[in-house]
Amino acid sequence: MGMNIFPEQYELIGLFESEPVLADVGVPWTYNRLQFTRTIGESSVSCVIEPGYETLRFRWFLRDIEVMDLDLRWVSGLTVESEVGREALIADFRGQGFSPLRIQLKPSIHISWGTTNDLI
Repeated sequence: MGMNIFPEQYELIGLFESEPVLADVGVPWTYNRLQFTRTIGESSVSCVIEPGYETLRFRWFLRDIEVMDLDLRWVSGLTVESEVGREALIADFRGQGFSPLRIQLKPSIHISWGTTNDLI
């Protein structure tokens, strides 16, 4: 099925402050496997996105100790939210029952997510 909404390349590069490692060089990002990494103070994050398979894996390490590992399916869309002093990746999900996942990377790492009152 693939993700319905996908950020521009420059938005993802700006958010992660790096180019991704691509599984297939020359293949458009929306059909590829992208792996981004970023260091933020004593933390580092890894984000693997496969838009064609609607998957997102986000890992957060603090001084080489893993503090969070999100391995997600049915991600219907991604957007980059950029405001003055704040940057975040927002993931929407196919179906009902889940609020958007918000992965903030600036000014500090903050993750928020939840369920809704909608039935699945």
